Amino acid sequence: MARKNQAIQKTFTLISLVCLLIPVSIFSLWIYVFDLANTQAERMAIFNSYFPEFLHGRWDTTKLSIVFCILAVVLGSINFKALSKLQKILHVIIITGGLLLLGLNLFSMM
Repeated sequence: MARKNQAIQKTFTLISLVCLLIPVSIFSLWIYVFDLANTQAERMAIFNSYFPEFLHGRWDTTKLSIVFCILAVVLGSINFKALSKLQKILHVIIITGGLLLLGLNLFSMM
């Protein structure tokens, strides 16, 4: 039973890390694109060119990032007490990063 529980915990850790990497990559892409163009319209056109057509709406990438931040925080907090020390540190980083990116995304929607 303990092995199965550890496997589930490792799975949650991996999934929460992947869920956090998606908003981090979107935010990093925006920082990269911001330096490429001079006007906001050009920046948005370049930024949207990296995504499929259904994500070209005004808030679509932000909403996607918010969903994955929430998933990362929720999955990162599951079974937090039963983890090893290294996994706890990783989960603290995931939860903190997810909350910071969530706050940044919500602030950008104001």
